[in-house]
Amino acid sequence: MNRQLLGRLAIALIAIAAVTAGIFILGDDGPPPQSPVVAVVGEPSPSSVPPRTILATATYTSAPPAPSGYQVTYELTGSGTATVVYDSNGLGLVHQELDVRLPWRKELSWAAPGSVQLLGQGSGAVGCRISLAGRVVTAQKSAPGEVAACTGRLG
Repeated sequence: MNRQLLGRLAIALIAIAAVTAGIFILGDDGPPPQSPVVAVVGEPSPSSVPPRTILATATYTSAPPAPSGYQVTYELTGSGTATVVYDSNGLGLVHQELDVRLPWRKELSWAAPGSVQLLGQGSGAVGCRISLAGRVVTAQKSAPGEVAACTGRLG
C-alpha cells in the first residue's frame, strides 16, 4: 500500500475520532446525542487511489452558537495539491477537502474557543499553521508524503 493511501486513511480515521469526541463533549449537557453517521465513498483499486468523500453528521440537542468573537485561520503551505481535514467550529465537527491547491487558507469565526485541528497531506512536504486573531498558536511541517498535523485547544 503506498504512503499517500496510508496517509489518507489515517486522516479519515482521525476525522472519525474527532467527530466521535465532539459528540461525547456535546452530550454532557443533556440526553446523549445519536451516533454520528459516517459514509466513505470509493474503493481503492490496485492501480490508483480514487477520490473519497467523508461525510459526518452531528446531532445537536440545541442550536450551535452563532459565529462571532474568535477569528481562527487555518493555512497549509507547500506546492501541488493536498488532502485537508479541519475542525470548522471547535466542537469536533470536521470537514475534509480533497485535492486542494496549495497554498490553502480558511478563515472562520467562532463564538467560543474550542479545539483546533488541521491535517494536510500532499506528495511533497506540507506545512500547517493555525492562527487566532492573527497570532500563530501552532505550526508544523511534514516530511514529503507525510501528514502535517496542527492540533490544540484555544482559550
